[in-house]
Amino acid sequence: MKRQILAIGCLLVSLWAMADDVQTVTVNGTTVNKTVTKITFEGDDVVFHYSDNTTDRGGMDTQISIAFQLSPTYIDQTEVNIPRTNRVYNLRGQYMGESLDGVPAGVYIVNGKKVLVK
Repeated sequence: MKRQILAIGCLLVSLWAMADDVQTVTVNGTTVNKTVTKITFEGDDVVFHYSDNTTDRGGMDTQISIAFQLSPTYIDQTEVNIPRTNRVYNLRGQYMGESLDGVPAGVYIVNGKKVLVK
């Protein structure tokens, strides 16, 4: 069970270690001022790999806490310019023109929507 919890923690660490956010690591109650990049298992030992290429080793009873201070990101404004043409297609995908005028009764696709002409 401990191995599964540490494996999940390893996955989270590897995802967030690549970001520019702040990570606080506490091992057995002591704060480590390093960024964990990977957690591996060697026998019954847990090995913590840090960004400065150093490692720490602990037993399976090692208590680790990793807290992240994430910088919020967002999209301020989006602009999408989709040209609107009234291209008309029949249900076979054949181009019928730019207007429903003069087409026989049936179902047509206009701007991606089905239109019934009686």
